[in-house]
Amino acid sequence: MKRLGVGWLLGGVLLTCVPRSVWGQTYTCFPDTAHELYSYVVRLVTATDPATVATRNTYHLPAVSASKVTVVSTSSVCSQAGAAYHAAVTPPGTPPVSRTLLVIKVSNTRYVVVDPNETKGEFGANVVFDSQWQALFAFTS
Repeated sequence: MKRLGVGWLLGGVLLTCVPRSVWGQTYTCFPDTAHELYSYVVRLVTATDPATVATRNTYHLPAVSASKVTVVSTSSVCSQAGAAYHAAVTPPGTPPVSRTLLVIKVSNTRYVVVDPNETKGEFGANVVFDSQWQALFAFTS
């Protein structure tokens, strides 16, 4: 009987010492078209003035109509976006963390992703990805 008590105690200690990353992370996406990043992306991809077109080209975004810009919240896209975003904004080897993301799809070729809780100083860290989740450009807002 004493061995059973020691086993429970040891099991409890092990469970409390296991890093959170072992339990897995979750990625949640919210359908927030009111977010300022959504409006900014729509302005970038629909603009015709030279300065905004130059910024759009720097960000590797296509010129498309506003109807081609959507907020995505499906779990499969959210999981891919979360993993790619984490890899883009943290040093290699950083354990995964749970995130709540805004994922903006531009046409069928680009995604702009932000975790409002991930900041670089006082600014949000935004990343542009291609359709294969390769980071193309990062900017703050």
